[in-house]
Amino acid sequence: MARTIVPYSDRYRQSLLTLWSEALPLDAINEDRFEQRVLLDENFDPASFLLAFEGDTLVGFVLGVTACRLSLGDADPEGKRSWITMLGVHPLQDLRTVGGELLSAIESRFVALGKNECRVAGYPPGYFTPGIDVRAYRPLLELFLSHGYKVYHEALSMDAPIVLFTVPEKTLGIERRLREEGIEIRVYRRTDVVRFLEFLEKHMPTDWVRVERRNLRKIAEGGFRPDQITLVTKGEEVIGYCQFEGSHFGPFGVSDAYQGRGIGTVLLARTLERMRQQGYHDAWVMWTDDLAAKVYSKFGFNETRRFALLQKRLQNHT
Repeated sequence: MARTIVPYSDRYRQSLLTLWSEALPLDAINEDRFEQRVLLDENFDPASFLLAFEGDTLVGFVLGVTACRLSLGDADPEGKRSWITMLGVHPLQDLRTVGGELLSAIESRFVALGKNECRVAGYPPGYFTPGIDVRAYRPLLELFLSHGYKVYHEALSMDAPIVLFTVPEKTLGIERRLREEGIEIRVYRRTDVVRFLEFLEKHMPTDWVRVERRNLRKIAEGGFRPDQITLVTKGEEVIGYCQFEGSHFGPFGVSDAYQGRGIGTVLLARTLERMRQQGYHDAWVMWTDDLAAKVYSKFGFNETRRFALLQKRLQNHT
């Protein structure tokens, strides 16, 4: 039976969501999340969301994206990057054949748009996972590797029970020492907004700034609380921060000039404490690295998934 590849249309929505859950069971999404993270993304382009059919049966899909409307700043400094955020093939289909056709089609689309690099899967405004799960989706990883993609980094997600969490005495000692140095770790106040944004713009990735601006707007609208953000200040200067949304911990960061003083450890502990006080039994972080994982592990976090981040240089073969 002939296989065809067509752009996404909403008449395929339910079939797509069903296939998504069958092909990628650890990353299945519901309709609300699909609309929020895919269709309502500023850069969504149905022509870069390709569906593979055998006859009338949907057998695979690839979700591609480029910065066609929303600039991504330091995540796409030359405007030449593209992303594949998800690729799935029905378990009863041949992954290498169907997936290979989808990869070739989406890469051709990206080249036609003038892109010379493709990354999997960390598109900043709308990634589902940092990359390909190296254990759960090994055949999918091998598909990408066989098509010229290279692993340039590994990321891991971690989870921790926090129902019994208390700030360790050693961490309290670090906090006391920092306070003696004039460094305060406290809840965000709405009068911090200008200095906080200045810190973010200067020291944090573009996407973190975008996320925090969204949350700060939500504070004014009543959809986010100031106590979900913890700041680090030295005098009038903001030098670090951490936040949580529900049981999701992070992001958090400290300016380079103040690294290595234990500030991140105190930030992490005080944020987990506040999460427990607000009734959360668990905390999770989707994307961290092995270096930061050492800090997380001190507070009961364990690795739950590991991801390969992939990239490929695209060439125009016409």
